[in-house]
Parts: sequence; C-alpha cells; structure tokens
Amino acid sequence: MVDNPDELVVDLLHLKVVEDMLKRLDIPYNPIADDDRDERLGLALVRGIASMDVGEALALLRQRCAAERDGWTPTIGRNRDVEAVVGESHKPMDGGPPGFVEGPVTIVPLGDPVDEHSGRGVRVGVIDTKPAAPGTEPVPYRSGHAIFVKSLIRAYAPGAEIVELPLLDPVTARATSWDTARAIMDLATDPQKPLDILNLSLGCYTLAGGPPLVIARAIERIGARVLVVAAAGNHGLFETLTKGRDKHSATWPAAIPPVIAVGAVDGDGAVPDWSPHLPWVRYAAPGVEIVAEYLNETEVEHPEGRQKFTGAASWSGTSFAAAIASGAIAARTVPGSVTPLAALDKMTGPDGGGPVRRL
Repeated sequence: MVDNPDELVVDLLHLKVVEDMLKRLDIPYNPIADDDRDERLGLALVRGIASMDVGEALALLRQRCAAERDGWTPTIGRNRDVEAVVGESHKPMDGGPPGFVEGPVTIVPLGDPVDEHSGRGVRVGVIDTKPAAPGTEPVPYRSGHAIFVKSLIRAYAPGAEIVELPLLDPVTARATSWDTARAIMDLATDPQKPLDILNLSLGCYTLAGGPPLVIARAIERIGARVLVVAAAGNHGLFETLTKGRDKHSATWPAAIPPVIAVGAVDGDGAVPDWSPHLPWVRYAAPGVEIVAEYLNETEVEHPEGRQKFTGAASWSGTSFAAAIASGAIAARTVPGSVTPLAALDKMTGPDGGGPVRRL
C-alpha cells in the first residue's frame, strides 16, 4: 500500500513543537490551512514535506524531540491510504471480478426470517465507494462495491435508514486516512442524524505496527456512542509481504477495540483460508459467493476484461460479511430499548440466531 508521500498527521496540542522542529531541521512544509485542522479529531495535517522521505522526517522529528525533552515525543504519524476490502486477492474469484448473476434478483437473507419492519428507527452509516463519473464507459468494477454493501444491509434490515457518505475513489477504491477519519466524524457526530451503527467495509495496514493515528483518534472519539462494524480483510493467504500486508497483519480500523471485526464463513460455516485467522477477529458472517445488488445494465471493466451486469452479482470478501453483520445487528436493535451491542451479544450468545457468530 502506498502512503501519501509528503503528509504527516499531528496532534493539535503538539503542532507548534513539530513546526518549530521542522524549521530548525530545515525541512520545508506548506503553511497550515484552516481546512488542515480538525478540532473534532484534535489533529492537523502537515502537507508538502517533499525535501526528504516522510518516514525519515518522522523518525528524525521523534529522535530530536526525545533527545531534547527527556524521551518525550509528539503525537504524530503518517497520512496513510485506506481502501475498500473488495475481495480481489483470493479464491474463488481468482483475483478477478464479481461473478455474473442474471438479475435483478431477490436477496434471501441467511438466518431468521426478516420482515419489512426489521431495523425500523435504526440508522446505519456507510462509508464506501463513490459512483463512477457520469458517462464513464466501461465502469470500473470497484465502483459497485458500495451498491453491493448497502443492498446486503437493506436485505437484513429493510426498515433501517442507511446514511451514506461516498468517499473512496471509484477506480482505485482508495482514500487517505485523513479523509476517511473526517468522513467518520461527519457521519457519526451529525446531531440531525445520529448513527446507531457504522459499517466500514474498508481498511488499511501499517508496516510499523499499530493503527494510523488519525483512524485511531476517530474511533476513540465515536466509540462510546456508535457501534463500528469493520471488515477483517482478505489477506489470510499472504505468506509473504504483499501490498503492504501478510497473513499476520492487522487491518485497521477492524483491529482497534471496540470495533467489531468481522471475518467470513462459507455456506457450511467454515472460515475460508483468505479470511484472517487472527485473535482480534472475534466474529464471522457469510462472505463466500454472496449474491447482492450490483451495477445494472452496465458494462464493467475488471482484471479479466469486460462483462455486462444486469443488476446483481456474486462476490466474496469480508466486506460483505461486515455488511451482513451490520444489517443483522440493525434488525435486532430497538432504539431506546435494545442497543446495537446488546443485539449483537444476544444474537451470538448460546441461544442466539441469525447469520453472525462468535469465533
């Protein structure tokens, strides 16, 4: 995964220390604009560090501050890339696109029967891909990721309100961690539309270990009021470092407590090899050859060529396990009576039912 090469994220309380040190080290940077400060996160974005590798600049800042301040270092990190967990790295899709399904189709939820009122009064936030630009032909296949995710949530909780914030690039399915964290805050702190559940079928990875500062801060700020459900990733078969991760890598924000990290199971309840077998993956839901709504009457460009879809697709990945989990939780949540976490605990307990189970 490629991080933004010239940007650092800094705690607002430590910004003056970092700016002073950058000047003393003769490392140029862009002036801090108003939009580079986010009071909700308590962080600032420092752009334009192009005279040296941003990782070296980060290490140098920490080293000098520690030497001069009895080991203290500012709260600072890179602005990393976040991407949709699109299931393009594992079998049975063989690294390719969603499979063709003659559509439109009726999505049949797995588990308890669902009625049209399931999830009534519950708000589920979704941060996912933007649609392709009008007139784009053929359409990049990743741009249908959000459609697929939302349709699964609706299938399990048709009465819930989905509050969407399209963010990820429709071609690459990526955004920066800074923009992702701000989107999380935009959705989760809107007093007009308070969320109950936030579905994040996306993630990022860090070679140095630990979550990106800005993502961790966003989860910290909203974790007490919103249940965050996130995809565990599809890298369980990566024996060696591939695209910045291997089978032992943590996916952020899924691995941040108290986020509900969701892996995948197949139709027999078995965890596929590509779904991470790691201690922070506490729950699983169906994620193998899942059928849901997709781009309609559209020619789609994917790694194997072009294919026309007619309203539905079959796709595998923990993105879709997370979406099913979000929908199933929403269906069992009763505003003012049963919280999303209580609904999850009941569903995954010894007498529970539905598509989500504990690992």
